[in-house]
Amino acid sequence: MDAGLAAVLGALAGSVATIGAAMATGWAQREGVRITARSEHRRERREPRHEVYRQFISEANHLGQQAGVYSALEDALMPDYFTEERMQRVHEITRLIEAKATEAALAGPKEIAESALKISRLASHLSGSTGNFRELGSERHQRMRDQARRRILKYAKEYEASLDDFVLRAQSALDDDGSR
Repeated sequence: MDAGLAAVLGALAGSVATIGAAMATGWAQREGVRITARSEHRRERREPRHEVYRQFISEANHLGQQAGVYSALEDALMPDYFTEERMQRVHEITRLIEAKATEAALAGPKEIAESALKISRLASHLSGSTGNFRELGSERHQRMRDQARRRILKYAKEYEASLDDFVLRAQSALDDDGSR
């Protein structure tokens, strides 16, 4: 190989190496900017989500405390337990939960939306079931009362479990820094 060809090949190899290094550097910088932008976006979304989740959990806990009472009473749960005042409060809490569930669902992510909407549905079922149970006050409705009582207890237990699940999902969503 003569000296001229070696010089051209050396220059060509240097140029290829320089181009390769420039491309790798450009890719690395682009990825770094993308990661930074994604991290900033997640941080900006985390703060409002935290407040929405906190409000939803707070309202849902009010009904959760009531559901815990239903579970504790079990066989002693009678229609006269559901006074007009108590039923009004349950309906108010249910309406608040439905509104806050919508906010939590819109704040996302998908797993949170599904969990919040499930809690909202269970709150509606629980509220409706307690209203139906209250109307079955006479002894001649004993079989229907027993079925309604079982339905209330079923919804109360599902509600409590779903609320616990939501809290864990919310923690996970807030802890997600985008690196996964």
